[in-house]
Amino acid sequence: MKNRKILALLVCFTLILSACAQETAPSSSASAIEEEPLNSPITKEEEEPLTTSDTESAPGDVTEQFEIFSPYEALSEKEIIHLGADGFSGSDEEIARSILDWQRQHMQYIGDPRQKPDISHPMRWNYFLPGIFPVSEMIQERVLDNGLIYGLCWDYAAIYSAIANYYGLETRVTAFKVYMSDTNPSIDKSTANGMGPDEFEAMKPLLERHELSLSYDQISRAARETWSHYRAEVNIEGKWTAFDGVPSISDEYADDVNYDVAPWDEGYDPDLLYKEGSFGNNGMPPQASNAVDLHALSEMLASAPAPGYEGITDAAGNPNRAASMEDLLAGKGLVPYFQDTEKINGFLKKTIESDEIRILYEEGTGKKFYCIADEMIYTMEEITAEEYIPLYNALTGEEMTEEEFLTYVQ
Repeated sequence: MKNRKILALLVCFTLILSACAQETAPSSSASAIEEEPLNSPITKEEEEPLTTSDTESAPGDVTEQFEIFSPYEALSEKEIIHLGADGFSGSDEEIARSILDWQRQHMQYIGDPRQKPDISHPMRWNYFLPGIFPVSEMIQERVLDNGLIYGLCWDYAAIYSAIANYYGLETRVTAFKVYMSDTNPSIDKSTANGMGPDEFEAMKPLLERHELSLSYDQISRAARETWSHYRAEVNIEGKWTAFDGVPSISDEYADDVNYDVAPWDEGYDPDLLYKEGSFGNNGMPPQASNAVDLHALSEMLASAPAPGYEGITDAAGNPNRAASMEDLLAGKGLVPYFQDTEKINGFLKKTIESDEIRILYEEGTGKKFYCIADEMIYTMEEITAEEYIPLYNALTGEEMTEEEFLTYVQ
């Protein structure tokens, strides 16, 4: 029996996607504004601080720690005055255009994380934990030396909506609902979700400010890929009209074909965020073979794919397979089949020693061998066919026989 390395589920540096990164970036020659810099402190005297709830339970019998809310709720009058966005008047359309003009003067688009490593943080963090980084804080903390507020398309849509909501306009945020990983072959979809350690370190002060006891594993499990482009829309005389403040928008994002409403809480999944124990203890990689309860996972996957879950189509043509380890451990989809060792390693977030068993098994049986499932199960030196086969079949949806196990796997 060959020794097999213990699966390390979350030793990862996942790609921090910057939605809208493929848009044409604006000129860097934006002039400084003459008014008061936007990075001076603002206090909300009349608004209550964010609250946490220790009693509210979410579906799946988890206890929520943070009372989520729309990150682009209406700004206060004091904030509007501070921004220089006060005094807009006229019809709804005139006010809507005034807000757009304001953005062109007071905001700067940055789509390259090499310029600003935190460029996608509000978009990503508010997606899985809505309200954790609201517009009221963004306008204070995301300011360049020239006084301009910087951001991605989501920042533009969110800030526009927060100002429009102050003026009583009927607004919504819509998204070009295509993932970057679907259009850019260089992005591995199995690594598009999750959160890297550096980003988690950047988020920790915000978690501590709200007294949230969420580990790296929980946050990484909940962090998901966001849409390619976001924009604000206003209801003008019964018709939704887009007001996209991003400069030099590409033709791809200028049409209405792929735009759908993006609810402010669409990425919130308390089961992924608050459940504990799926990845090990205290945010560290699993150090024992029982860090993942494979029997419990097998029961969850009996009803996979989860309703509405798209996942990926794997190399064997199986649809709705888990797009990432996080999705797999959440029971959303069965283990995907990959023949490419790099894809296997990307999914596992570790390096497998060899796929010799896969080659022998497939040549001898004519079936596909799911290395990911094998690496998850084979965490001890010896395992019987009675233990291995039910787990393998449950994780993969295949029908391995005892003869096949004894001949090729063992």
